[in-house]
Amino acid sequence: MRWGLFLRGLPATLRDELPATLHAFRWTAYAQQAKAWYGNADLHYEIWVRGRLHVVELGLHFEADDLTNARLLAAFGSRAKEVKRGLGRDARIEEWDRGWARVWEPISLELSDDELTERVGTRLCDYVRVLEPILRDELPADVPWKVSAGRRGPRAISSRASR
Repeated sequence: MRWGLFLRGLPATLRDELPATLHAFRWTAYAQQAKAWYGNADLHYEIWVRGRLHVVELGLHFEADDLTNARLLAAFGSRAKEVKRGLGRDARIEEWDRGWARVWEPISLELSDDELTERVGTRLCDYVRVLEPILRDELPADVPWKVSAGRRGPRAISSRASR
């Protein structure tokens, strides 16, 4: 699988599948990892190919300061039923490395390339569609947040907008 090529093509899939209100994300992709975010790069959706573990990690990561991460972990934990209803039982809400937290799931690398690319693309859209409204609703008021100006390009960022 040529992960870098696949990951660089995902923004078009996201914009095709997500509602227009969720088109203005920013995106960065590397050979084995990609991130999408809206108002704060420390709170991002991530795809990480973990070859040694034979999985692709996919989820929403909270990699801000410890207090922000803890508050968001608690908020998402309190809405776990809603998260599970929207994403299914494979979605996990947990603390992670370095004081970070995440809502995520592993996807097996044992799938065929076609199945894997379909699954990753579909699940990323599911995660954004289900979790972004919760994130915006639960985001503490003191956490920096800048929404995109609404251009199709993922690099445009404007001043703070109301949530």
